[in-house]
Amino acid sequence: MSIDADVTASALPGGSPGPGNIDVVPDVTQILGSVSGFTGSGVAVAIIDSGVASSFDFGLRILAQYRFTNGAPGVPSLPYDDYGHGTHVAGLIGSSGVTSDQKYAGVAPGAKLLSLKVLDRYGSGRTSDVINALEFAVVNKARFGIQVVNLSLGHPIYESAKTDPLVQAVEATVRSGLVVVVASGNHGFNPVTGKTGYVGVTSPGNAPSALTVGAALTNNTPTRTDDRLADYSSRGPSWYDGIAKPDILAPGHGLVSNDARGSTLDDLAGLVVQAGFKSYLRLSGSSMAAGVVSGVAALMIEANQSGARQRWDVYQNSLRRNLRTAFQPPPVLSGNAIKALLQYSATPLHDDAGAIYGPLEQGAGLVNGVGAIALAYNIDTTKGAGQYWLTSETAPFTNFGGSDETWSQSIFWGTRLLRGTSLVDLRQVAWEDNVVWGTGELNTIVWGTLSQDEDNIVWGTVLDEDNIVWGTSLPLSTDLAWAGNAELEDNIVWGTAMVWDDNIVWGDALVGFFNGLNIVWGTLSSDEDNIVWGTLDEDNVVWGTFDDEDNVVWGTSVNQTRVLGTTTGGAR
Repeated sequence: MSIDADVTASALPGGSPGPGNIDVVPDVTQILGSVSGFTGSGVAVAIIDSGVASSFDFGLRILAQYRFTNGAPGVPSLPYDDYGHGTHVAGLIGSSGVTSDQKYAGVAPGAKLLSLKVLDRYGSGRTSDVINALEFAVVNKARFGIQVVNLSLGHPIYESAKTDPLVQAVEATVRSGLVVVVASGNHGFNPVTGKTGYVGVTSPGNAPSALTVGAALTNNTPTRTDDRLADYSSRGPSWYDGIAKPDILAPGHGLVSNDARGSTLDDLAGLVVQAGFKSYLRLSGSSMAAGVVSGVAALMIEANQSGARQRWDVYQNSLRRNLRTAFQPPPVLSGNAIKALLQYSATPLHDDAGAIYGPLEQGAGLVNGVGAIALAYNIDTTKGAGQYWLTSETAPFTNFGGSDETWSQSIFWGTRLLRGTSLVDLRQVAWEDNVVWGTGELNTIVWGTLSQDEDNIVWGTVLDEDNIVWGTSLPLSTDLAWAGNAELEDNIVWGTAMVWDDNIVWGDALVGFFNGLNIVWGTLSSDEDNIVWGTLDEDNVVWGTFDDEDNVVWGTSVNQTRVLGTTTGGAR
């Protein structure tokens, strides 16, 4: 049994666009190479949200709208949006910008849009409605040409991803061949104390195979040196399972996009942006960032098919006329492949002090449409596993505002970090739709050699210490201790160095015992600085029970207990 939880939109009101001039450098058009010449033509994006209101910016590209609210079984309706969130996201994905002289154009202005309405006029819905919409998208993907699904919504994580019905619906959607882009959530800081916290990713952002997106601030400049992680953007790892999330960041702060006139958000003070006789909406959040990445995914799919056609044309022109054949479209890039290319080409960000954000904060970095589109264009999807499928070398850096930014050249596979200059050169078993992201044995991997065991992934160099949530080789938060799976009672604990002191996660609807807006799971020790988790019985974690409060005792059996830190009695 699972709770039919309330789902809500992952957006926040308003947000200052930053010190730059929004008229000169619109966030959405500077991100990712709208100048590539690709528009997302031929690709349909299913937007599971609050609806999409008609606009000249969408023209005839809204294929249809179906309503799933309150258990409705996909009732056809005219396009409308009584909350306003879905229309804003749709604009970021696919607005043509015709009403704003391209000022507020979307990332993929040629993409088709299918609206699946699951949120009501207050931005709320039910998990079961979202699952119904996902199943509808899978069944009707050929009918509408759906290749990307956008989910800018979520609910707190109540159970493991292995049993969460919404996560499993997302995984099934990915396995059907669709790219599913999900917002990470906006729970990166405590609004009461203003302190940063981890483990705030919402469901289904914890779905291993989903492309989970966090929000970044671009400060409205073309360079990336001043781009930062949005403080509200949810950080990983995922609750219960310890999956490294988010996968990447995208611009999500103070973005201006289409307004649904008369909607709930349209009526809120301070959100509407007037441009001549037209009105637009300014919103912030991982919802917006997810919309941006959905647009990029559409461009990548179009670019890949275009590259295949051009390579075919070159080859055919080299043949005698009587040997030429008709063009057959190649297989479409899988969701796993698109995620890998986006991570590999992303550009890591740093904070104001110059420190690189950790992978549980930014994933691989800020999405780089120029690089991702170039990689997608040059990949030949007709190649088999283990074969080279990158047909042309691409320099691993992109120029933004006159400054070259080096790609991450990294892929985060479950809890492992994979690094190397040739990670995407070969077609990997891991790219297939039937492979759950992060699964497979990584310790027996040989580059360029297929394992006889199909569960094993073919990768480059993978080191045991390159563990995203537990290891020493990453510049990740040293005050985060993560010990596995909640089902095994090997759970998350924070040390006294954490800025949250005695709090583990926060929110007003998460599992645990409430302490105001903060949640403490288990029991507090008398001094309230240390957390005792569960009961001391082999598989449990005890934090701060030694004289030195910075110590951890962790183990999976009596004989394999590991002691971390300096303890009394000289133990090491």
